[in-house]
Amino acid sequence: MHTSLAVPAIISGTFFGTFHDPNRSCLTLAGSGTSTSTITWNTGQTSTLALNFNTTIVGAVYTLILTGTVTGGLFAGDSVLSNQTGPATDVLLCTAGLGTVASIYTAGTITFT
Repeated sequence: MHTSLAVPAIISGTFFGTFHDPNRSCLTLAGSGTSTSTITWNTGQTSTLALNFNTTIVGAVYTLILTGTVTGGLFAGDSVLSNQTGPATDVLLCTAGLGTVASIYTAGTITFT
């Protein structure tokens, strides 16, 4: 759940990002790159984000760290920090040559300052 002192009506948002990381394969799923992302808040307002990301895989956990700036919409000009984790089961199968990774779902926190 997200809460905002600046905009009390905001209690949640949906994050969608396009991550630019060319030449990814099962052996290079961990790494860094950039993302253009959007959050659509429960109020219908949006925030556009320009982000850098770094991913790691430790054991069966996929970790995604995002840093950047809100470039448009609500909270424009704010800095962004997000730490997200998700299961790496598909990633581990991929690196073992037993499958592919169509998508990775993560959950975490995002902070604007």
